[in-house]
Amino acid sequence: MKKLDKIIIGVIAAVVIVAAGIYFLGGLGSNKSATSDKASSDKPKVIKVAYATTNFPITYQNSKKQGDGYDVAIMREIDKQLPQYKFDYVGTSDDDVLIGVKSGKYQVGVKNIFYTADRAKTYLFPKNYFGVSDSGFVVRTKDKDKFGGLAKLAKNKGKLVPIAPQNGQYAVIADYNKNNNPKIDLGSADTFVVSDALKWVNEGRYDAFFAIRPMFEANVEKKNGANADLKGKLSYVTLGGIKTYPLFNKDQKEFAAAYDKAITKIIDSGKASELSEKYFGQDNFKLLDQPFK
Repeated sequence: MKKLDKIIIGVIAAVVIVAAGIYFLGGLGSNKSATSDKASSDKPKVIKVAYATTNFPITYQNSKKQGDGYDVAIMREIDKQLPQYKFDYVGTSDDDVLIGVKSGKYQVGVKNIFYTADRAKTYLFPKNYFGVSDSGFVVRTKDKDKFGGLAKLAKNKGKLVPIAPQNGQYAVIADYNKNNNPKIDLGSADTFVVSDALKWVNEGRYDAFFAIRPMFEANVEKKNGANADLKGKLSYVTLGGIKTYPLFNKDQKEFAAAYDKAITKIIDSGKASELSEKYFGQDNFKLLDQPFK
């Protein structure tokens, strides 16, 4: 073989070796990148959970300035079931929970939320509820037998404090009126101060106020409640239980589906009832067994 041919062959061999090395190293780099991407995708997705800070014992901040209450506690249990997510709890106002979830500032919000068709147009409700609210009438103690129930209020032509149409309690009265006579006069109102509604009932301006037990206990029965002076004058009568839900931003369909699987396990295990006992002093889930009356 001629010397020139040997040189050409040597050059070609060197090029092949270098090319193979580049390919090999490139492959290693590619594998490293793939591994890195996988590791990145394995990191939990952060979910901002907004909760109202002043709805004891449903959602509030404890002495350590941490989120607490039934709704927050049940969300912590859900978080344990979903390793692909990491919940970040944000304490805020009632209004900001709704506004923030709608805008996407928060992925989900909790604050004793009832399902309504109106809300379902703006927010994503999961298929499964996660709590039950003890709902009933606040009436004058002396008139408890006269107005302490849906049928009693209707029969005795009692006046009900107007309810906001977007409230789940409005739907309860509307459903009752569809199937019963006489009907309850269902007036609508946007918003009002709870303390005022309690005073109105005590004064006789209205005969019943549709409320929830924790609100009555915090305002009337608590020693330093805003309406503690009405203790004994007003009584709370349970009508039944209303299902409560976390409220999701419309874009959180995948997260809502994961939530639905998790909450089913938690309720079936008895953990939800245990938390209800802890925060409300009773198993509110049992209220679903009794119809509103």
